[in-house]
Amino acid sequence: MIYNRLAVGQLTRQLEFVEVLSGRCDTLRRIDRFCETTKLVSGILSDGGRVGSCDPALLESMLFSPGRRRLVVDSRLAGGDLVRHREKDRQTEIRVYGGALRHMLVFDARYAVVPLDEASLHAGVLVLRPPLVGPCGQFFEVLWSESRPLGGESGRNACLQGRQLQVADLLVEGATDHQVANRLGLSSRTVRTIVSELHGRFGTTSRMALGFRLGRVAKRA
Repeated sequence: MIYNRLAVGQLTRQLEFVEVLSGRCDTLRRIDRFCETTKLVSGILSDGGRVGSCDPALLESMLFSPGRRRLVVDSRLAGGDLVRHREKDRQTEIRVYGGALRHMLVFDARYAVVPLDEASLHAGVLVLRPPLVGPCGQFFEVLWSESRPLGGESGRNACLQGRQLQVADLLVEGATDHQVANRLGLSSRTVRTIVSELHGRFGTTSRMALGFRLGRVAKRA
């Protein structure tokens, strides 16, 4: 009896963070609702290895939803006229990843939607809530930093020089802003400015993604 109560309590707690939606229609309705209530939609979209296999309703929801949107797409999907046309909208930023992708959507830091079937919404999706949304957002940031802007190369892999290089080396070692400032004899404000410049250069918004990108640059150097 005690075991059953513990099991039910654990299952109830898990359901607070995870919801299963079955079927394409329910999924699209929920995605549209999320789009209406969030300021930033971060999406990973794929054609699944077959041109035209990306659900058109899902693609339109991502491209035409209100607010700011950042999309990472595969090379097949990037060749579509709809994606090329919508990229001109300043509310939509699109980058292209050279490897294989599967759908994942992140709405602010509140919800993440992960399809059960990588090629279709008909099998349903998992809707994740905090704290499970965090890793999804971090994964998106890493993938975003590794992708190139639609229609061109990123040009962000040039070697760092001067203070940026010194700060980057310490960040890769795991130093905090305060530790970097002490090591280099800089003010904390200067270090924060340089870190902000590095975020802009590599297109990152989190320390995890920035560290990943700096580590990749260091390996190539």
